[in-house]
Amino acid sequence: MAVTQFAGSILSADLLNLQADVADALKAGIDIIHFDVMDYHFVPNLTFGPGLLKQMRKAFPEAVLDVHLMVTPVSENIIRDYAAAGASWISFHPEACTHIDRTLGLIKDLGCRAGLVLNPGTAPQMLRYLWDKLDFVLVMTVNPGFGGQKLIPSALQKVSDVRRMAAEANVKPLIEVDGGVDPKTVGACAQAGANVFVVGSAFFGQQDRAQALAYLRQGLQA
Repeated sequence: MAVTQFAGSILSADLLNLQADVADALKAGIDIIHFDVMDYHFVPNLTFGPGLLKQMRKAFPEAVLDVHLMVTPVSENIIRDYAAAGASWISFHPEACTHIDRTLGLIKDLGCRAGLVLNPGTAPQMLRYLWDKLDFVLVMTVNPGFGGQKLIPSALQKVSDVRRMAAEANVKPLIEVDGGVDPKTVGACAQAGANVFVVGSAFFGQQDRAQALAYLRQGLQA
């Protein structure tokens, strides 16, 4: 299994002091900065554009910036804009894209890691036709759109299914989980097969981020 990584979701950061919060997160040892892009259409919320990502890349040139597109449609222009702004990883939802294989290929051609996002109600069977273009799979453990939600227990079965399908195909994509991940739930996510954990309020919502990350890592052993 790949080395465990934690991705801090800036959706839960102090948006008026975002640069300071991201700097604090990286200093505390967070592995990845998770960038939730919402458009008021695919999900009922509106967040961050490529302009902000570009400034974040400028401020943190070595950071891994994980862009999760919750937008519709997922156009070539959107992919190109976020890649040009400095994304390291780009993932999108299959429901929002007509040509999934082509879009994953474009992401990789632009030098980013490519991922597909599975909503709680989205079956993973399509993955078996896309492994050659997938660097990671993001399994939503809540319905997308807002932070602070509780993890949906049935989503853990999907994580297990994705891990099993990948093993059967003899591929080793990263398996990322997003939603309700905290010290009490992270262990179950890891046991199901996840190795990248998006953390919002359980990390950015805590005053001492280094301690919060330590609690999350302890939760992996539970």
